[in-house]
Amino acid sequence: MSPFSLAAAAVAVAFVYYICPARLQWIVLLAASCLLYAQNGAQPLAFLLLTAASTWAASLLIHRIGRRAAQAAHTGGAPLPREEKKRLKARARRRQRAVFFAVLLLNFGILALLKYAHAGTEQTLLRLLGAVGSGGGFRLLVPLGISFYTFQSMGYLIDVYNGKYPPERNPARFLLFVSFFPQMVQGPIGRYDHLAPQLTAPHRPDLKNIRYGLILMLWGFFKKKVIADRALEFVQAVFSDHTPYGGAVIAVSVLLYSLQQYCDFSGGIDLVTGAAEVLGIHLAPNFKRPYFSVSLGDFWRRWHISLGAWMRDYVFYPFALTRPMRLLSKALKKTAGAEIARAMPAALGNILVFLLVGVWHGASMNYVLWGLYNGVILAVSALMEPAYKRFGETHAALVKSRGFHILRVLRTFLIVNIGWYFDRCADFRDALAMLGKTVFSPRLWQLTDGTLFSLGLTLKGFSLLGASAALLFAVSLAQERGIRVRPWLDSLRLPARWALLYGLILVSILFSVSGSGFSSGFIYAMF
Repeated sequence: MSPFSLAAAAVAVAFVYYICPARLQWIVLLAASCLLYAQNGAQPLAFLLLTAASTWAASLLIHRIGRRAAQAAHTGGAPLPREEKKRLKARARRRQRAVFFAVLLLNFGILALLKYAHAGTEQTLLRLLGAVGSGGGFRLLVPLGISFYTFQSMGYLIDVYNGKYPPERNPARFLLFVSFFPQMVQGPIGRYDHLAPQLTAPHRPDLKNIRYGLILMLWGFFKKKVIADRALEFVQAVFSDHTPYGGAVIAVSVLLYSLQQYCDFSGGIDLVTGAAEVLGIHLAPNFKRPYFSVSLGDFWRRWHISLGAWMRDYVFYPFALTRPMRLLSKALKKTAGAEIARAMPAALGNILVFLLVGVWHGASMNYVLWGLYNGVILAVSALMEPAYKRFGETHAALVKSRGFHILRVLRTFLIVNIGWYFDRCADFRDALAMLGKTVFSPRLWQLTDGTLFSLGLTLKGFSLLGASAALLFAVSLAQERGIRVRPWLDSLRLPARWALLYGLILVSILFSVSGSGFSSGFIYAMF
């Protein structure tokens, strides 16, 4: 779904949503979500419905098994012996666990098959299943936003399994939670207890919500179409074949990729969040000015926040609290001291989480190395945290100074951009080669001999990109200092407010990248 089609769909759905009776509003959202998703084809819709149906049914079954076990333990005249209660509870938990893992494996298996299967493997599997003949003619399509609705559904299943809340009994309401159309573009990954009540609650038109939502959508459109799509051609030209270019041009391409990826992803999230706000629904935040981070851990708490929170709650903490980790911590306490004993489960948990995040990006070695790169740095940071704390206590004035803060931001920015080499390259050998050129073979003359302007960006294009990035930086800096931009706009006099808004509209229209038009999609739409 392109930025323009998402905005048009949001406005059209909002019109119908607010004129229909309040009790039917959630049905309008469900119908719109399914119709919009069905435009991608019957096959992606079938996979979405399979995930929703299996998760909904499994959550009810898990809840029913637990309730029946509780009833059995309290039926009859005399209370059951303690051992009998424990036996009933253990048997019920085994049955719940079997259902739970079966549905987890089903849905993550579908995700793995659709995202990671090579064409030959995929065709072979389909032939074995009888879905395709020897001549081919059928191919599995990756559904729009499959990772996001899978993670969202499995998070719900885990919460029900752990007894956080009872399951949703209405399958249509649960399907709306899974398929809410703005989220299907690229998240964020919602939590049931935060999102579902908003989706089914009636909403009256609120001019402030509508205005704020439209402003956020405009800002997202600007970031996507004026900045991200403008930088895209240069980035693609260098990363598709880096051999003619020295390290200086490669470094520029990595910096532009850093800008392009951020504006594409966060711009899409702004569009999604704004579209939901127009409907009176507030999604979880997904970005918080990550390039102002003072450490790699801080960066990942600000970038793709909903995925990081999902990994923290459903992978990191369960792993760190497992029996092997507790035994390891206990053993290390005797040999390496209490500080290392406390930090080691967190260090190993970070490596596991980012290995999974790397594989989520793609099942190739460059993504694995990118995940390990981030995970190992975070693991070392966890182990070094006591030393950092002592340094901060000893040099408190230095640590609190503005210069030291800026130094930490620049250091983090460098660490993140080194990681982008592995994230963007198609092959890890290319990533190593490009990184080596950046350090040992810069070829600085390519910055001035015309090479820089032969890769899709003219001097005018670089000027527009620089001015747009400066505006983005100014707005982000204001937000980092605690200024809430949309309330600040409300505080301005009407002529000044409309001058700024109409100016942004005009810039977004005039300088939107025409080569990709309104049809260009988002980086993470097919994740």
